[in-house]
Amino acid sequence: MTEEQLKLQIERMEMMCKTFQSNSEKYPEFLPEFEASQSINNILQQSINLTTENYNDILKILKNIDLLKHYDGSGWYDYKLHLNSVLRNKGFNGFN
Repeated sequence: MTEEQLKLQIERMEMMCKTFQSNSEKYPEFLPEFEASQSINNILQQSINLTTENYNDILKILKNIDLLKHYDGSGWYDYKLHLNSVLRNKGFNGFN
């Protein structure tokens, strides 16, 4: 994946986060997805080179959202597909 494609993936993740935020104003079950995606996006934006600590922080966020009731629809699935792609491109195994 080129650097431009990587930027596009992250931009799409940011758009999905905004969608979760917008949806959460009417449907509270989107709030955990908004908060999780916002935290993950912040980690990705602040880290030119993703560290193991950053990766572990992302995994922790994903683990914690699975403990909460949330919408868990196609938007969240798509977000995680994009995130997996970004993580693999940055040299990590992704997640299940």
